[in-house]
Amino acid sequence: MRRPLIGLAILTLILGTLAACGAPADTAASGAVQAGCTTARPLPAGDTDRSIVVGGRERSYLLHVPPGYRPTERTPLVLMFHGLGGDPRTVLESTEMGVMADKANAILAVPLGRGKPSQWHFRSPTSNPRSDLAFVRALVKQLKKDACVDSSRTYAAGFSNGSALTLALACDASTQFAAYAAVSGPYYEPQCAEAPPASIVYFHGTADTTVPFKGANTVIGHLPPVNDIMSQWAKHDRCPSDGATTRATSTVRHFAWAGCEDGTSVEIYAVVGGVHGWPGGGPMSPGRTSRTKDSPVDATALIWKFFAQHPAGGQ
Repeated sequence: MRRPLIGLAILTLILGTLAACGAPADTAASGAVQAGCTTARPLPAGDTDRSIVVGGRERSYLLHVPPGYRPTERTPLVLMFHGLGGDPRTVLESTEMGVMADKANAILAVPLGRGKPSQWHFRSPTSNPRSDLAFVRALVKQLKKDACVDSSRTYAAGFSNGSALTLALACDASTQFAAYAAVSGPYYEPQCAEAPPASIVYFHGTADTTVPFKGANTVIGHLPPVNDIMSQWAKHDRCPSDGATTRATSTVRHFAWAGCEDGTSVEIYAVVGGVHGWPGGGPMSPGRTSRTKDSPVDATALIWKFFAQHPAGGQ
């Protein structure tokens, strides 16, 4: 995959940050580091198809373990959610999230949605034991048993329908992550006001016709305008108005709110003329072509940078 202009220059800056999360030099920058696991939790490197039973249903996921994983060393964990009709292996290949996970020495879990086409029911509450939010909560709990996970560096990312699920997770305190990355699927509801502040980086193409930037009724329900949704998140995080910055080129508009409550931040990358897809990535579901591979934005690199900068307790 060709690495787009925005993101290429930062790759070398971010790969060591997540990988070195247990090193003393990183502690001062990102807060306290968890002690290692007293009991070894070995896992085979590479991709493994796994499943758990949640609410009486068997749910599957793909687990990607980096070759540098050590059974007693706390390791970052990233959950990645596909879009409508997607699947774990297509997501891994098209986004290169697995490649980045290997370089950053992070564990990557890619769950599969329900139904045909596969999808996420992101509006169902966690109190419903069969809901997707309950599945994610149970999956994180299981992964922390199976692997030596750094709880302060557990993250969620998603595309389209999976993006909405990712932001729904940010609305739910019971599935707290250190930071969230969402692509082409905005979400904010009144109940989000009860959730703690959340660090979020968001990407969307201004020419997206599947999930229009200015909002519309979509196959996954009504989604409001991107600017309205992300402004709601900035308000939710109590971001100061003087902490907002804007950088714009002919191809990308970057909006950022810094200095928000609990050290959180909110960022938006609006790709001018960008369509529905993963910026800098391949097709996000089987049998489709990508119109975003040549995007000026590399969403994968920018997401890993954002995660590296936002551990829990120092978001």
